[in-house]
Amino acid sequence: MEIRIIEREGLPEAIEAVTQTFFSGNRAEVERHFEGHAEGNSSTLLGYDNGELVGILTIRWDCRYPPFRAVGIPFIHYIEIKWERRGQGLGNQLMEYAERFAAQRVGRIGICVGIFDAYGPAQRLYIKRGFVPDGRGVCQGHRPLHEGETVVVDHDLLLWLVKDLSA
Repeated sequence: MEIRIIEREGLPEAIEAVTQTFFSGNRAEVERHFEGHAEGNSSTLLGYDNGELVGILTIRWDCRYPPFRAVGIPFIHYIEIKWERRGQGLGNQLMEYAERFAAQRVGRIGICVGIFDAYGPAQRLYIKRGFVPDGRGVCQGHRPLHEGETVVVDHDLLLWLVKDLSA
């Protein structure tokens, strides 16, 4: 996989390419996704296979999740592999490159994952790559859940994970 890193340079071209492949073609959503890149707050890795854009991964260097933010842990905010190319190891390759890239700047990196069945492949990938829960349990957004609470299982139920990049 060939990786193209988008930070301050190449934003217009990246927005165009990503709009054609991801975010259901919603250009406004893609433009929002790339906010902060020109200021150095985010980096996006675009993965190409034989010239075809097949994956995207974005690192937010200044994470909004309070426990990560408090100790300077950046956050893998977004990862997606083109639907028809999933199951070919491309997500693992993109994660490998992103972790090496992040390790040049920081010692740890975080990610979160949903807890219902659709997130099963991502859960397995992150655990195999050495991510571990941050110890706060399942959260609804940023808020840890407590015994006895009743919640709707949806995309807001998350498990926050962290990985030591120095190993």
